[in-house]
Amino acid sequence: MPEDVPTAVPKGAPETAPRGAPSFVRAGHFTRHAALAFVAGALMGAVYWALSVPSPAPPLLGLTGLAGIVAGERIITAVRDRRSRRRAESSAADSTPTSQEPTHDSA
Repeated sequence: MPEDVPTAVPKGAPETAPRGAPSFVRAGHFTRHAALAFVAGALMGAVYWALSVPSPAPPLLGLTGLAGIVAGERIITAVRDRRSRRRAESSAADSTPTSQEPTHDSA
């Protein structure tokens, strides 16, 4: 690694999160990302309106269905991950030997 590249995490950098978490979860700023996406979409909608061009976006009913698909996927993934963590924790607890009092040999 070159010497001029800083190795310390810069101030305001995202904190670490559980393995496999998306970057927006790691940063903990989902709301900020969602608001930015909404504002960008609203601006593009204004541009389409100003140019009198129909927007290529699907109707609201289609967008609602897409939101349901994403929510269902996230819920199932969260439930599956929680179950696998519980199984891993219970199997780790089952495999740990029980503590026994040490025996003192008096010779």
